[in-house]
Amino acid sequence: MKKIKRIFALTLALTMSAGMIGCGNSTKEENGKNDTKSRSADDSTAEEKPAVTETTGDFDLSEFTAASDVSEDLSLEFEAEKGTLLNEAMIMDKAFAGEFSGDGYVALYEKDDEVTFDIELPAKGSYNVILRLASDNVNSENLITSDGNAIKKFTSGDPKFAEVTAENVLLEGGSHTLGVRAETGHIYVDTLKIVPADPVDLTQYEVTDTLCNPNASDNAKRLYSFLRAVYGKYTISGQYSGDNMGYESREFIEINKRTGKTPAILGLDVMNLGISTKVDHKAGGGDMVPIQAMDWYNNHNGIVTLCWHWHAPSQYLEVNGQPWWRGFYTDSTNFDLGKAMSGEDKEGYDAIVAELDNMAEQLKPLAEADIPILWRPLHEAAGDPRYPNNAWFWWGASGREPYLELYKLMYDKFVNEYHLDNLIWVWNAQNQSWYPGDEYVDIVGYDCYPAERDSSSQKYYYDLLKECSPTGSKIIAETENGAMFDPDAAFNEGTRWAYFSTWNGEFAIKDSQLSDRYTTFEMWDKIYAGERVLTLEELPDLKSWPIDLEAYLAAK
Repeated sequence: MKKIKRIFALTLALTMSAGMIGCGNSTKEENGKNDTKSRSADDSTAEEKPAVTETTGDFDLSEFTAASDVSEDLSLEFEAEKGTLLNEAMIMDKAFAGEFSGDGYVALYEKDDEVTFDIELPAKGSYNVILRLASDNVNSENLITSDGNAIKKFTSGDPKFAEVTAENVLLEGGSHTLGVRAETGHIYVDTLKIVPADPVDLTQYEVTDTLCNPNASDNAKRLYSFLRAVYGKYTISGQYSGDNMGYESREFIEINKRTGKTPAILGLDVMNLGISTKVDHKAGGGDMVPIQAMDWYNNHNGIVTLCWHWHAPSQYLEVNGQPWWRGFYTDSTNFDLGKAMSGEDKEGYDAIVAELDNMAEQLKPLAEADIPILWRPLHEAAGDPRYPNNAWFWWGASGREPYLELYKLMYDKFVNEYHLDNLIWVWNAQNQSWYPGDEYVDIVGYDCYPAERDSSSQKYYYDLLKECSPTGSKIIAETENGAMFDPDAAFNEGTRWAYFSTWNGEFAIKDSQLSDRYTTFEMWDKIYAGERVLTLEELPDLKSWPIDLEAYLAAK
């Protein structure tokens, strides 16, 4: 009965929303693209909102530093050939990679080859693991393990023996089995050394205090103020819903059943709100997205993030033997964004503009209700930065320039024409050279899909994102993920993602129950009980969070 009542309430809200969408239809001239006069007129006639009593409640905003009792002069050294070899790991003594110490070194060629060492640590702390090794491959990614669990990923690429440091590895005091495990492999390990790590530099979490949209709504400013305040102190939990629902989604039900907690961020996909899907192919379910977003923010005090698996225009679909519903993939459409943006394909350009106009109208009720949204458009555009020219979505397949033109066109229409001032812009192209500029971006993100049960922090991608903004002043988030990272280890080493958003389906659920395929049940429990991870139940009142937190705290 409770669920029936809830569906009725959401259906009623949907009817009201549809009315708002219908009333919102207008010509481009009426919307006033780039017309500050039109915006001023809108502002002058807007209904005055009641004053908000700002408060942080009892929310703890103290800085977090990892305590360590490790002596500064601690140093433990091991010869690789003296370690324990697992799987196909082998000892070698040929000097093709340069001179080595001891009697030889260990070759790790295949995935899961490993060499381990029995160690005794005096205290819990943050350690640097310094490896002297050589690699056959550029950007070879391999793992540090502790007691059988992967805890840290490191990258190497020098064909001659050289030092590679896995920094800030969090280890408990006492006896451990520390290992070097091959993931991509083809490395040769000569020695391993353990020393204390330096403290994390907290200044890296100081970011710009303004949103890129100068006309951002009050609630968008409040949410951004909160995100900025907790960045480097907490990671906010997030989960994408496979059926674009909230509490009723299988993912949220099973996470709560297991952990007793609820993800703070609800991830939804506006895929079925596009013309190519909603109108031309009559895909269902999309209309509920704005309603679920309103419900999550208004009734549950949660945070909403939206992505868009944008199907290419219908006339460019059903090619290469692929069905229409795969139409956001490069291999499933013959749409060429480069030709559309250059004017060579006017029909294609007009179709793109029509899709942007339509999506803006679909999102307008959220703006009118001032529901702040972490808006993540054109995600994963550049594909994987380690492998050039592998864009798997059409909006990146034509390269950097057409992508940037489309991103900026969307920003201009959504901000200056349609006044969607509730959007917080999350850039997620995954290549520094594709960054559109600080004036178009509020948060930079990466979609991390490590190996199954790899709980390392994905520091490589975090550090990659640091280089995107010329000023280095943007919040960094794990905007999608498969396997989840260990929050204690991540915070210890300084890889302090602002939030994570676990993708739906197999990455969280199997046979309608919580799955341990990608993240162990032990890690699910640890994450949602973690002192540094914020769940829905632990969020302060976002609607009354101070817009200018510094001024608020100073007045207190």
